[in-house]
Amino acid sequence: MADHHHHHHHHDHGHSHGTEDAAAFTEVNRQHWNKMATSYTAEEWQRDLINKITSFIQSNISFIGVSFLDPSAAFEKKSEPQKSVRVLDYACGPGTITAILAGRATEFVGVDLSENMVQAYNSRFTSEKGGETADDEKINAHAVVGNLISTGAEADALDGPNFRDFDLAVVGMGFHHFTDIRLATRRLVERLKPGGVFMIVDFVTHAMEAEVHPDLKDAVNTISHHGFGEEELRKVFAEAGLTDFALVRMGEEVTLRGTSKREPFMARGTKI
Repeated sequence: MADHHHHHHHHDHGHSHGTEDAAAFTEVNRQHWNKMATSYTAEEWQRDLINKITSFIQSNISFIGVSFLDPSAAFEKKSEPQKSVRVLDYACGPGTITAILAGRATEFVGVDLSENMVQAYNSRFTSEKGGETADDEKINAHAVVGNLISTGAEADALDGPNFRDFDLAVVGMGFHHFTDIRLATRRLVERLKPGGVFMIVDFVTHAMEAEVHPDLKDAVNTISHHGFGEEELRKVFAEAGLTDFALVRMGEEVTLRGTSKREPFMARGTKI
């Protein structure tokens, strides 16, 4: 059971195993991702995974079903008021999903359990050079430390208008770290405007590896689900009040850590 894509955002935020267990699991995740924040692209397989996920999402932009801005038109229309497109990047890590969708939204709000991941996100997009991407366009992106899938005061802390009425709420490669995916889905759907889209990018159901490399013991402790099947997600999405469920598989596998093969997918639903 070695799902260690340490490159980014995986945090459990759920309370299905009794609050104490879940709180302990959340803490294991927080500590693990705090440690990983500086090395999420240190290895070639991590960079390769991010590159493949990037092209997978970018080639399926219309599948997402959000009326995004056209990134190529961003410069010509500086004088016209832009329509607003707001994205919640949940379990955002260092901002992989935000970077992939850069230029397509007017605002990105990242939320993560890990203080160090939030710091990595904010220094990436709101550094002194103005949060420039390769094209020197500014991205309006900011992350906060938080846990929307907590039963306590933590979720209430993110209660302002800034944390509501999103056009898209997305969890990139983090869903399998949530203990309670039903609660997670409901809580994130609550943050969407009517007609908004909830999307996850994750892995198709896979077997657990029998042998776990000693270096990976840490990562393994953060995993709650060994991928997801289409029917399971269809049900979870429907229960959370989402319609128009759709799922697209990448059609090829990525290799994690040089050994574990996984096939990524995107699944989406629209808030009624």
